[in-house]
Amino acid sequence: MEQAKNVQMKRRPRGSAAAAVAVVLLCWAAALPARAAKADDAEFAVRWDPRDGGPDTPEAALRALRQLPGKTTHFEIEYFDFAAPAGLPPGFEPILRRRFSGDASELTFKLRGSVPLPAQPTLKQWDCPLGAAHDRKDEVDLSFLAAGQVVAAYSRSCSLETQGRALHPPAALQARPRGCASQMTRLRAGKLKVEQWRLADGTVLLEASRPGRHEARSVQAFEREVLQPLLALQVRPLQRSKSAIGGDCK
Repeated sequence: MEQAKNVQMKRRPRGSAAAAVAVVLLCWAAALPARAAKADDAEFAVRWDPRDGGPDTPEAALRALRQLPGKTTHFEIEYFDFAAPAGLPPGFEPILRRRFSGDASELTFKLRGSVPLPAQPTLKQWDCPLGAAHDRKDEVDLSFLAAGQVVAAYSRSCSLETQGRALHPPAALQARPRGCASQMTRLRAGKLKVEQWRLADGTVLLEASRPGRHEARSVQAFEREVLQPLLALQVRPLQRSKSAIGGDCK
């Protein structure tokens, strides 16, 4: 979810992350990739810095979208530098993340790139670097930048969960925390999530997202029901993904 020319960016992407996005203009009959015919799982999102305009809390964002807040969850999130496993598909960036929420821990390994994943191995056959992870998914991440403009990235991930804080990356990854944990608060309203990220440097960013299908009808619905109301409140969408933002310790 990076790299568009006409969108203001707060920070520059890290390393190869700049190459891990594709800007797709919403002439959807032509622009949706061939794999979209299978209606892949997708996550639609818009992120913004409230200093530039728009709602400044998740509660305010939900009110603007005429949604009643439901469950609230708090997370501590950290990213790792690590030795990338061999055999990664070309053009995909590996990401290692750990989240704490209350007494629960989650460790996630993700591959992220600008083109669809190779047909082989399948998700089921994929050798997750975390070991026997049953929680795994393929997804298309769509970041909305403006009316009719979206950034697409393709991802594959696997996760482990446990109680307590004793969940650590496998030794083979030689993982080292980057040292800039973020705090995140998530409010839900049905399938819609609004998150407030408080970064290590004190910056606060917000994101509104919901799951869907990688098809024109779902994309247009998110633009109409979420993006357009936020743009009307002077939101200036950010281009960078949460992984790039949260993992940037500069």
